[in-house]
Amino acid sequence: MKIYFSRHAKNRMHRFKISNTEVITAIENAFLTEESIKKRKNAWSKRNGNYLRVTYSQENLHEIIVITVTLKKNGPKGDLT
Repeated sequence: MKIYFSRHAKNRMHRFKISNTEVITAIENAFLTEESIKKRKNAWSKRNGNYLRVTYSQENLHEIIVITVTLKKNGPKGDLT
């Protein structure tokens, strides 16, 4: 599977010191994947006591475009677990 990173995603990864490997792992091993707007998906995983949210678009079975990456204190839907 080919994974592309938008410029915005790369900037956010640099800002939060998140590696490409962490993003790929979050997509592949998310504890929750939910639908987002415009046929996008949010993959949630844990990282150092925070939540990592990766928003991506799956163009087809072989291509994923990472739109944005962010660290959150609260999990999906405000979940604090």
